[in-house]
Amino acid sequence: MKHFLAMALLLAPVSALAQRQYHPPFSGKSLGSCPRVDPVQIGGTQGYADGFRSGKCYVSIQPTNTRGLVYRAYSIFSDGLIMVFSSYGDGQDSNPNLTSAREYFFFPRRAPLELRMDEAGGAVSVRMTDGGVFHFEPATAQLSSLERGSLTVSPRVDPSERGGVEITSYAGLVLDAGFRMGESPSGRPESDSTFRDAQGHLCTIKNRELFNYANGDHEMKFTDAQLSTWLATRCPAITPGF
Repeated sequence: MKHFLAMALLLAPVSALAQRQYHPPFSGKSLGSCPRVDPVQIGGTQGYADGFRSGKCYVSIQPTNTRGLVYRAYSIFSDGLIMVFSSYGDGQDSNPNLTSAREYFFFPRRAPLELRMDEAGGAVSVRMTDGGVFHFEPATAQLSSLERGSLTVSPRVDPSERGGVEITSYAGLVLDAGFRMGESPSGRPESDSTFRDAQGHLCTIKNRELFNYANGDHEMKFTDAQLSTWLATRCPAITPGF
């Protein structure tokens, strides 16, 4: 996963370190089999889709108005992750208090990511790898609704909001990896993440149980089939649904 976070954001000049940690750039090259969408702007939203040499795919949704370098953006990956990135202002690269990440993973991961930038209709949406559609408000680049669930989005971009996006229900399996200032929350092996199934059952685990960590990198251990089998023992109250 580190190669997801070790790239630069297209939007200019917020802390370069923060950009490299959280947002992949648009490469301008065809890499692998990922659905590729050139950068498109609708209202106050810029969206694009691309891929890495590894074969992993991503979608980026960003606001075009980042006045004072205070904004919230979204990166969505083919391993089921949606990362909510927040910038709290300009500053030195070494300042971890100027950026944060909020992470959710969605399962199963069976479909290709699909970015839909409907210029004629003025609509922006992403079909996730689990098949669910996330809708964004074009004027602000913020999540507005989920096809399969419900959420709240704070209008404030402030560290006290802990990312500002809470998915309160979802008709599928979700892993809530939490919030962290200055880094990916799933990047800490001893931190907790929580599974929630469609019925609202919860199971909290240590990240090291789910992710492999090596050389400053981390990747999910399991395929969908392996995850379903593992959850049956580790989190018997959870019904994966796949």
